[in-house]
Amino acid sequence: MSDNKKKINKMYVLSHTHWDREWYQDFQGFRLRLVHMMDELIGHMESDEAYRYFMLDGQTIILEDYIRIRPERRDRLAKLIAGGRIQIGPWYVMPDEFLVSGESLIRNLLMGIRDSRKWGAEPVRSGYVTDIFGHNSQMPQLLQGFGIDHAVMFRGFHGDEDPSELWWEGADGSRVLGLKLDEDRAYSDFYFAVRWPFFERDDDYAGHAEELVERAKQFLSYKNERATTDIAIGMDGVDHVEIEPQLTWLLRTLTEETGVEFVHATIEQYTADLRSKIKDLRVHKGEQRALGFSGINNWVPENVLSSRVHLKQHNQHAENLLEKWAEPLGVMTAAMGKPYPAGFLTEAWTHLLQNHPHDSICGCSIDQVHRDMIYRFDQARLIGDGLVKESVHYIVDHLDEGRVDGKQVLAVFNMSQTKIDGIVEVELSLPAGSDASLRMASHNLQGTSFRIYDGERREIAYQVLSVQREHTEMYRPYRELPRGRVSDIYRLALHAKVPSFGYTAYTVEPFELDWHGPLEFSAPKLIAPVRLPGTQKIRARTWNNGRIQLEVQPDGTLDITEAQTGHTFRGLLRFEDEGDVGDGWTHMAPIGNERFTSAGSSAQLSVVYDGPYATCMRIQSSLRLPAGADFSGAKRSDAWTDFSVTTFVTLLQGDAKVYCRTVVDNAVRDHRFGVWFPTGLDTDSYAASTPFDLVKRPFAEPDRSDYLRKPYEAFPHNGILAASDGKVGLAIYSKGLYEACLRADEDRALGLTLFRSTAKEVGTDPGDGGQQLRTMTFEFAIEPFPVEEQFESRLWLAHQRYAAGIRTAERPAGRVWRELPYRREANLPLSASFLGIEGEGLLISAVKAAEEGDNRWIVRIFNTTDREASGRLTCGREIAEAQLLNLNEEVQEQLESDGGGIAVKAGPRQIVTIGLVWGEPESAEA
Repeated sequence: MSDNKKKINKMYVLSHTHWDREWYQDFQGFRLRLVHMMDELIGHMESDEAYRYFMLDGQTIILEDYIRIRPERRDRLAKLIAGGRIQIGPWYVMPDEFLVSGESLIRNLLMGIRDSRKWGAEPVRSGYVTDIFGHNSQMPQLLQGFGIDHAVMFRGFHGDEDPSELWWEGADGSRVLGLKLDEDRAYSDFYFAVRWPFFERDDDYAGHAEELVERAKQFLSYKNERATTDIAIGMDGVDHVEIEPQLTWLLRTLTEETGVEFVHATIEQYTADLRSKIKDLRVHKGEQRALGFSGINNWVPENVLSSRVHLKQHNQHAENLLEKWAEPLGVMTAAMGKPYPAGFLTEAWTHLLQNHPHDSICGCSIDQVHRDMIYRFDQARLIGDGLVKESVHYIVDHLDEGRVDGKQVLAVFNMSQTKIDGIVEVELSLPAGSDASLRMASHNLQGTSFRIYDGERREIAYQVLSVQREHTEMYRPYRELPRGRVSDIYRLALHAKVPSFGYTAYTVEPFELDWHGPLEFSAPKLIAPVRLPGTQKIRARTWNNGRIQLEVQPDGTLDITEAQTGHTFRGLLRFEDEGDVGDGWTHMAPIGNERFTSAGSSAQLSVVYDGPYATCMRIQSSLRLPAGADFSGAKRSDAWTDFSVTTFVTLLQGDAKVYCRTVVDNAVRDHRFGVWFPTGLDTDSYAASTPFDLVKRPFAEPDRSDYLRKPYEAFPHNGILAASDGKVGLAIYSKGLYEACLRADEDRALGLTLFRSTAKEVGTDPGDGGQQLRTMTFEFAIEPFPVEEQFESRLWLAHQRYAAGIRTAERPAGRVWRELPYRREANLPLSASFLGIEGEGLLISAVKAAEEGDNRWIVRIFNTTDREASGRLTCGREIAEAQLLNLNEEVQEQLESDGGGIAVKAGPRQIVTIGLVWGEPESAEA
């Protein structure tokens, strides 16, 4: 405890409600209660000016939900907000901090702050994250980037000993003042200590004044033990609770009877007074995820990381779609003259952010809540996919006609900052049954009849992976009715060269030879076969792509040898299963927790395709598992069920990653299923990516057997897990998987929880959705690597490329295939880069339009290293003006530009936002 602790003489009472938009009730059920609560709040504040303040949980979506039902009360509500009596913002929704991307956290604050201003008020400048399951290491920097200098925090601390005030220092060194809430009563300490005991009695507190005062004194004694100054804050509210109309009498009485001044206040009034009084405080650095010594409410329920995993997969897919594709392509095509789709992107982000509150994205609500989430994910995805398709077609429709010359076009797009110079898998559509399609296959000649050329007329070899015959799709030419097209879809592997944030277009042309027979006349042209022979296979179960050698063991595990170091990692891709009688928040193993492993069992290996560019293996494992937990929950059941696991393993020539796609058809209840990657490395720590950070954690956790809560067994990450011994390392990249597990034995294994099947999370839920009885697909990649200087920044780049993938667009031969109303001169080059960055350790996290102003663009850059980084941001257009912005996109200083680029500097783990202004773009005719 701080030495400057004094006896509290002033208690700031903050009236609020914590409003879960959806949880143990569906959204509409909660909104019905919300409307009644808001009706009473507005009426009471208008009639009782002494009831001065009320805070709407730090999120503006509450206003949106209310006013759709009560539009006639907008003016009355707006007057109270503009007058400072109802505080709103800064969030749009109160999000989970580990299950969403760093950009999602930024967009959430951007939207909440601007929503607040639409209501005629500045948002509450508070990092109000009161009910979150742990805090990530970059939140102090994110908050400071929006001019927020304090955070109201709850879980993630030891409990019992924690002072009420602390300094929270982020990964980059940014600090905010942390207001640590009561470990048991959280954001409701005044409510529970003073108000709650009376809620079943009559409504008149005056009849219980003596007991009321005694309770207030006990509350003050408790606060004195934790306060570091002579003032404190009391949180007057709880989940979905209405106001206390007698509060003004209550505060006046407590002031008179205790000698301590109880004042109705805002959180900003409290922090302004607090800052003038604080002296030495404890400093808490990085992520705050302490186990929680006591008090159930203080626990961090870590297994929400894997509950209803399909929600996490949908979310990350939508985030990648908007952040890595729809927005950058929107900026890229705006530079070419196409209007930026700001309204569509706002709509997509709105749907997506509405799924980010902790009870939603964590997967611990009733089934109806999670069904509603799927609708919102679908809307974000459908908008994003539509915008991406529109952008890529805009580009291929305006390629230089002189270079394309009416030929069919296949364009490959790359929206990562790493150029592509290697094997990619693409799809190509050809008219069904045409000479350029299946002539060779139908004659069993094992070849194709088309060739692919780049912009310099160099032929691009390709390997055919698969063919889907007679695929029917609908398309609609501009100003025409929809039409049908029947195509043969080729999946190909080819060596592509695509610049960063750019594209490369190829022409697809039939290959014909003149044939002259022995007689003096000319025969028709023959279609000649195009073939690419070869293999990556070197032994019956072993393949080598030049960067790694992969051997499939009889039990389906993988031994992978990295070429540069010669080091072999053995036993990778080991599946394990155990019981789970817990809920959406926490994995709880039954006492009789029989565990199962695929190691040592027999797996079936088949080769889906193999060639010089790409190889895909199918590994099928079969486990026999208990069908669920027995009725007591003390052990797994005596009934058994077959559980099949199929993993497709892909190896691309010259690529150090092994790409894995695991498919399970889950008919088993009450279990947790995961995949393990033993590293065998001599190391005590591993690295895990979280929003804007790569945190280092120990393999072995401290002994916490004396804690009330069980020790942690799972930890958050958002796509990168890695371990190294200073010479070699192993990285695991994943999509939509957030729960990491570790083994501190000699294996030093990294693990991913693929899914958990759990009983209903909430007692009011009649559903069974937590059991995940469905077919599920999981994607991850394995990369062994030599440890070099700044290797961690290369992990970020590798993961960015993996997560973003590629996109393609086609244009049929003949007339230009125009699906869009926007026109410009068809003079685009066949390969171009719109944006790039030079400099070790700098990672681009966002390319978007500015929130305000026309023709203003945002590029956000993150320094992935622990040292200062510098580089140069390059653009494909002339830069008229450049500015350094904060995260709220407010100008901090002017930057110098040489026309095509800008020098960039970033401190360790620092996030830098740059605003750009171009000259007038090329016009597009609508």
